Amino acid sequence: MKKINLGVLLLTLLASMQVHGQQDKPDRSHQKYRPLYHFSPEKGWIGDPDGLVINNGVFHLYWWGHATSTDLVHWKEHPKPMNGDDGSFSYFSGSVAVDNNNTSGFGKKSMIAVYTKHFAGDTLPETQAISISTDTGRTFHYYKQNPVLDIKQIFFRDPQVFWHERDNLWKMVVSRPDAQEIQIYESQDLKNWSYCSSFQEEGATKEFWECPDLFQLPVAGSNEKKWVMIVGVGPSKVKYFVGDFDGKEFRRTDHVNDPGSKQPLLIDYGLDYYATRTWRNYDTNRDTKDSVYSIAWMGNWSYANKVPTSWGKGFESLPRLLSLQKTSGRYRLIQQPVPQLQQLRGKTHSARILVKGSQALNAFKPVKNSYEIEATIQPSARSTFGLELLVGEGRKLVISYDPVSAMISLDRTQCTDYTQDSVFTSLFAKKVNAALPMKNGAVRLHLFVDRSSVEVFANDGEMVMSVATFPSDKQLGIRLFSSQGTTRFDLKAWELKSIYNNK
Repeated sequence: MKKINLGVLLLTLLASMQVHGQQDKPDRSHQKYRPLYHFSPEKGWIGDPDGLVINNGVFHLYWWGHATSTDLVHWKEHPKPMNGDDGSFSYFSGSVAVDNNNTSGFGKKSMIAVYTKHFAGDTLPETQAISISTDTGRTFHYYKQNPVLDIKQIFFRDPQVFWHERDNLWKMVVSRPDAQEIQIYESQDLKNWSYCSSFQEEGATKEFWECPDLFQLPVAGSNEKKWVMIVGVGPSKVKYFVGDFDGKEFRRTDHVNDPGSKQPLLIDYGLDYYATRTWRNYDTNRDTKDSVYSIAWMGNWSYANKVPTSWGKGFESLPRLLSLQKTSGRYRLIQQPVPQLQQLRGKTHSARILVKGSQALNAFKPVKNSYEIEATIQPSARSTFGLELLVGEGRKLVISYDPVSAMISLDRTQCTDYTQDSVFTSLFAKKVNAALPMKNGAVRLHLFVDRSSVEVFANDGEMVMSVATFPSDKQLGIRLFSSQGTTRFDLKAWELKSIYNNK
């Protein structure tokens, strides 16, 4: 009888279990349309980003699922955190507070989720509720004395809570969507809230306001600081207003000296960028204390439930670093992709190309739609110019610029290979435009392509366009064009590694 080496047998069994576990875990690179460096959960739905806090050097992202990161690039997904409720309601959007000083009585450094209790069919008033975590945000336990705020309104949602250092109080911005109103409350303990004021925009009567945020930013090149109020406007836009906040009331000041600027600006001029929220930093000793990072849902409520992804529904945008700039007497939000993304870059491909007509970009041929391009484009004539991305199988996405009108456009009308659903196709096949003045006779574009999305940062983040795309994995071509005269393209490009398998 042959002697069995128990040590070898044990190692063999462990190896078998590991292989089996790897096989059970889906290979995201083989899941059609799955982003490779934008965060999406392993399965299920993801929408508005919630509970964005920096705590003990860790970035938390909730959608009442939960993921964490130390660099805003690589994410670890955790089990669903909410526990102890009776199952009668849905957790709608909200935020998390880190109670460093135990103002709530739940314990020093406890984490308190503040969210909207929503009942199916809009049959009962929405109320604001809390759940408490004492294990650094892994598990939240429902507070039995909920709700903590109830104004008896069917639509009353999406609380964003933050600590206001000057007042030593918690502040909340929360939306009355159908009234186009953001209400501001304050509290000493996160359990008892007092009304302070409300903010409304003149003339905004046909919109549905959601997912507000209020935060402070320094103005570049000055000692000035301003507050920014952002508001989600369904189905896929986010407005922002710049002004002052005295702890009680937000007063818009970005149009005082220019009555023509009353029209608010958009954070993103694309078709799929909604529910923007910022990370609140509860680490007082961090070097990035004054840095403000944001993220949004790359979705559109017109077709969110019809997108052709079998692994789940929805994914988040790239995280952005925010700043304010004063241009021609008006404050503008500047958005840049977080520099940590550069760690995903492969080999640098550089080219200077003079284009007349249309030609393929032969200096950079990615093997998958997971790449980044920086381009400075300078026309010699008043010629429409741009790039065609995701070219193949008779489809493409077109980014073009018209120097005469100073407008940039993004056309995805013939981009996706999913055409089985005519309703989805009619809602999805769109083109968008935005004003973009040239700078020193050129346009700078910073492009991120990730299988089923394209994000365009123009002129160093002065204007951004983000769209979902859903192309075939074979649509790998890139073309440059100049309709009249010669246009010079100075390009750098990188293939980007997956955040899941580093390939």
